[in-house]
Amino acid sequence: MSHEKSAERTPPKRRRRLFTLKNKRHMPAWLGWLLARLVGLYGWTFRVRYDDPDGWLESGSPWPVVMPIWHNRFVFLATVAPKALLKRVTVLISASRDGEYISTLIRFFGVDVVRGSSSRGGMQATRTMLQKLKDGQMIVVTVDGPRGPRYTVHPGAVALASLGKVAVLPTAVNAENCWQLKSWDGTQIPKPFSKVTLKFGKPFFLDDEETRETGVEKIRQALLAITDDSGAN
Repeated sequence: MSHEKSAERTPPKRRRRLFTLKNKRHMPAWLGWLLARLVGLYGWTFRVRYDDPDGWLESGSPWPVVMPIWHNRFVFLATVAPKALLKRVTVLISASRDGEYISTLIRFFGVDVVRGSSSRGGMQATRTMLQKLKDGQMIVVTVDGPRGPRYTVHPGAVALASLGKVAVLPTAVNAENCWQLKSWDGTQIPKPFSKVTLKFGKPFFLDDEETRETGVEKIRQALLAITDDSGAN
């Protein structure tokens, strides 16, 4: 009987749970810092070149601009863009859980972040970004995010450029050799020591008379013209 009573009194052993981001709304700061350092070190292996036929990087004109980029190329933008440019960049990132992870990571590259999307906090985010443009910040927008479809343009970038009276600067990060994930956007991860090109299209202004649909299509065609997926595998 004594053995049975002692067995009953012994609390069951708890299983040690491994750390996971599943069901966590926020990424711990230490993990964001670590991932940013790893991504930065990985980026050092790239052979980076700039393709800027209109000389925007050197002249800095027009400024500020709205910089549209595809969602699947955004992750490594901070590793290939000049550091001096990153200090003057504000990135629009969705208010979703995934957006929270990305914003935690990207802030460690010294990039300013505004949270919001068409479904959550869109109006407040628009007002904040318009003020950022007035303050001289460049706005980066993943125009097919946060849900796609891939290589479509949502009207947010059109509204920002039109309301802010600023130019649109189409931008792409093209890897000569990269892995492409099986996600909705086909996220591209450049392979180590591959050539990665930060390519700029010709800056342009949207006409006041243009419809939203016309502006969306103009940005889409400008981005497709500088997008190179030949290295994806």
